[in-house]
Amino acid sequence: MPAWQMLTLGLITVVFGIAVLVWPAATLRLLGLLAGIWLIATGLLQIVRAFRREHGAHGMSDKLLSGALGIVLVLGGAACIRNLATGALALAVVLGVAWMLSGLAEILFGLFAKGSTRAWLLVLGAASVAVGVLFVVWPDISPRTVVLLTGITALILGTGEVSFALQQRHRPTQSGLGSA
Repeated sequence: MPAWQMLTLGLITVVFGIAVLVWPAATLRLLGLLAGIWLIATGLLQIVRAFRREHGAHGMSDKLLSGALGIVLVLGGAACIRNLATGALALAVVLGVAWMLSGLAEILFGLFAKGSTRAWLLVLGAASVAVGVLFVVWPDISPRTVVLLTGITALILGTGEVSFALQQRHRPTQSGLGSA
């Protein structure tokens, strides 16, 4: 993923996390709306990535993975916005699946990458998968817990993505995932 896309994704994720934490008493409707907007934005970035010409050694597989992930994220975001009052469990499952899919994609991209890019992507991917699993397997999660976990997780992972993107911008010749 080019540094500018990772930076944009990280900034969107940080803003989402801050917005959720600033309004912790917000209803699930607001969280559903914010989560929907965040999922759609990150999904669209993945779709844009799928149509870019510059890709690493695994160009077609990168494109297919990015495109499929983007479509799933956009659909998940639309589901969050469409059903704003679905409740904590449904929202936690949608967010959990989104975190897991994003994490799995980062892990796969990390396996194809080289150098420090590989380490960053593998760590971010593993963290995303772990949080996603937590959201899905915690059956009696409360609305307040959904809000707090979502905000904290978004803030931590978004900060990691921003740090990774800034590191990549200072090393444009490093190979791995089409860094530019």
